[in-house]
Amino acid sequence: MTIGNLSTTIRMAPSYHGILLIALLPIPIKMCDIPISRYNAQKEHNRMIQQHVLRHVLGPLMDAESCVFYVRCADDYFRRCVASPAAWIADYPEHRDLHNIKNGICYWCECPPEEMGEFPVKPCERRDHTLYRRLCDLDTPAAKARLTHHGVHQGSNVLWHLDCVVSDLPKPDLLHTLQLGMLKHLLGWLQDFLKQQKRLEEFNNIWLSVPPYLDMAQPQKAYAEVSSWQGKEIKTMFRFLVGVLRCALRNPSPSQRGVFNEAIECCRALVEFYFYAQYESHDEETLGLMDEALKRFHISKHVFRQFRVTKKVTDQGKEHRKRLIQQRDTVMQGKASTEQGRLRKEWETFINAEMVEYHEEGSDFNFPKVHQLLHFGEQIRRYGSLKQWSTETGESSHRTQLKDPYNKSNQSGDIYGQIIEYYQRSDAFAIRRLNIAATRGENTESGRDTIEDSLPFVKFTSEQCSSGQAKIVTFATLLESVHDDHLENVICHETNHFLQSRKIKIGSEDLLQCAVNIYHGIRVPISNMYGEQKIQYIRCTGEKTWYGQPARHDWVWVKASNHRHDHEPAYGALQGCVPYRLLKLFKLSASGGHFWCAFIQTTTPAAGGTPERASGMVKVVAPSAGRGYAVISSDTIAGTAHLIPEEPDCSGIVNKGWIVNSHIDLATWNEVY
Repeated sequence: MTIGNLSTTIRMAPSYHGILLIALLPIPIKMCDIPISRYNAQKEHNRMIQQHVLRHVLGPLMDAESCVFYVRCADDYFRRCVASPAAWIADYPEHRDLHNIKNGICYWCECPPEEMGEFPVKPCERRDHTLYRRLCDLDTPAAKARLTHHGVHQGSNVLWHLDCVVSDLPKPDLLHTLQLGMLKHLLGWLQDFLKQQKRLEEFNNIWLSVPPYLDMAQPQKAYAEVSSWQGKEIKTMFRFLVGVLRCALRNPSPSQRGVFNEAIECCRALVEFYFYAQYESHDEETLGLMDEALKRFHISKHVFRQFRVTKKVTDQGKEHRKRLIQQRDTVMQGKASTEQGRLRKEWETFINAEMVEYHEEGSDFNFPKVHQLLHFGEQIRRYGSLKQWSTETGESSHRTQLKDPYNKSNQSGDIYGQIIEYYQRSDAFAIRRLNIAATRGENTESGRDTIEDSLPFVKFTSEQCSSGQAKIVTFATLLESVHDDHLENVICHETNHFLQSRKIKIGSEDLLQCAVNIYHGIRVPISNMYGEQKIQYIRCTGEKTWYGQPARHDWVWVKASNHRHDHEPAYGALQGCVPYRLLKLFKLSASGGHFWCAFIQTTTPAAGGTPERASGMVKVVAPSAGRGYAVISSDTIAGTAHLIPEEPDCSGIVNKGWIVNSHIDLATWNEVY
């Protein structure tokens, strides 16, 4: 249980204890290998037990007098309060049992089951639980028939006795509806699609070539090697899925181009819908874009329809294929070997096309989670952002509320009582510590700790670095650490060019003796899409390894042009910035001045920075020979970027093209699209 006057930030942080454990519901025994009649009876019995338990737990809310109480608020005044349930946060099976509705239908509206997979022309009628309660009280054949028509089970519903609008209690669940729901479904469809198009191996190779990012490590397993996807893994994976898919499906044949573009467009539309659903604030423009992304998903999802087949259709399809093969063998009897080879190829093409059509006719998208996405925009307009309703908040509290108490119990006897008693004591101590810290004015925020390690960082200003000063060496020593004769000459030439742009002339021999401080990262202050200031830690380890992995050289945004309000920004969707790769970070002391420099690998936006039609992402390429590197001032770095190479690392081919991943986080998505 939680209360509605907490901010979303407080409620979503488990250390603030904004969610309390009030009851443990009984778990019915799994029913396996029993007759269907007994199965249905036991299922109904389990449902009624749950209703009786919830009636006992929610009993105080059914009494109008006990719902009114007085509370002393933070301003030391007492106020009259009324307790009323405003939301019930749960996944689909829990809402299905809670509302006494049948499986496979929506608990928000009266949408027919056979129309759930389509984008509706007009919204369906909302569920009327007041009507269901009257029909249940009548207990007549006609009333039972109407309940069955509405998809409602017989029997009372505990929610009907609460002072609330029952149809308003369910809230959108990002975790189970999108992350572990639609996005997980999309992973299965996509894997079957890549196998069919013989692009799965290339997809896996590019997947393993995805570079690390600020809060995201480089993938260690190929896409096809992951046996089960968890919520956290799915959230991370969808930050680069569209870019990897676009690189894996590049260079299609004329017959493949349309299918590949539709697959990319479908994945992109669902990922963008997920991005809009994570916004903490909305207006009519963002809600319109959210609805447009959902519409694009419904338009292009037919490319995966053949992979939505049921087990029954799959078994029937195998028999249908056998019949087609028998027809082929009958036609080929008595033919010459050359004629048989030609006929075999023709029949193979015909059989494959026939099976695709057969599977598409026997499959559909009529399941609840694809339909529930239609209600997300409506719920945002009525109740605000969706992040506050995600069951991820409650799931993250399970460790301290259930798992830790269970491990501390004797795991026998009255373990439920032991769990609740242990939790009540530990929660009371935790709240006491928070109150003491708040009284003393201490910061109790449980955010990520400040990154402090042995690698020195540098700020943009000329002040001393707060995390330690790097060892002073000469520019010649910096060149020796490169281990590449060509890059040594390039660094010398570009550093001279950089100094000349600062109107400093210095000879090559004098440059080699200049003092240099080598750094392995910089702190970049940025503002996110909500105006909040944050610090990005960008890595550039030179030749040093990074946690047992190869040296890390992050991609960064460099302000390559100044944007004027009366002009369109340069480089199209890149908004006047270009992604460059950090190769060296150093402070150069020359002619009595100090210069914070970055040696970078440059790129050039393809097509003027115009996003590609299918992926919606911008491609950048390596410049022509002799223009691929530069030395710039570190204060032109505007933040960190994420680029996906078109050629995987294992190919042995020098990569000359990258896809700018605009889905890596909300801040980048808000700027580059």
